[in-house]
Amino acid sequence: MARSSRMFEIIQMLRASRSPLTAEAIATRLEVTKRTVYRDIAALQATRVPIEGAAGIGYVMRSGFDLPPLMFTPEEMEAITVGLSLIGRTGDRSLEEAGTTAMAKISEVLPSSQPPIEETHLLVSSWHAIPDPTVDMRLLRRAIREERKLSFHYRDATGHETQRIVRPLAIVYYIDGVLLAGFCELRQDFRHFRHDRIANCQALDAEFRGQSAALRRMWRSSHDLFYYEEGENLP
Repeated sequence: MARSSRMFEIIQMLRASRSPLTAEAIATRLEVTKRTVYRDIAALQATRVPIEGAAGIGYVMRSGFDLPPLMFTPEEMEAITVGLSLIGRTGDRSLEEAGTTAMAKISEVLPSSQPPIEETHLLVSSWHAIPDPTVDMRLLRRAIREERKLSFHYRDATGHETQRIVRPLAIVYYIDGVLLAGFCELRQDFRHFRHDRIANCQALDAEFRGQSAALRRMWRSSHDLFYYEEGENLP
């Protein structure tokens, strides 16, 4: 997480909390060290964000602090509302939770002149035919962001299982399935893996720093993202 995003999250947590939050509690939620939290809070205090407290005691936000309002055109708000609502069609529960949190943050800092998001006239069905995943989707997304190789067992359409080490590049959401796209070291080529056929997945210490952008360009230029079929010949 970028430092600016992390500091924004700290502000949101302190504003929402009814009791002091310790650095350890903040660090656990943000998945960083306490030392990082101490540095971020010191930086926020230096910019006159009214945070009070100390290490070992906890931190609180003085009342009256508000973030500047976000200004969107009506069309921009409609796009945001529909886009975040469509996450419900991915079947990715952790992504849905993140979308709900994002919607709440946007609602909180909208000017009073704009209608509340919950009163929107744009409604989206959450129906989909995507099977439940057998892997934590947060693990896949984090590995993509951190350019970290994944190791997992993969079961193909015939039931045959193989051990794979993959450089994860993208997640593709369809109405009836979710695919992890990556460079498979077993096949020495790009492959797609259905998220409901992945088992025993873990992120490895091995990284492929600086390779993702070029690999993604190669993958996108040689594969149709709107079509796939099952089998080991998947791209």
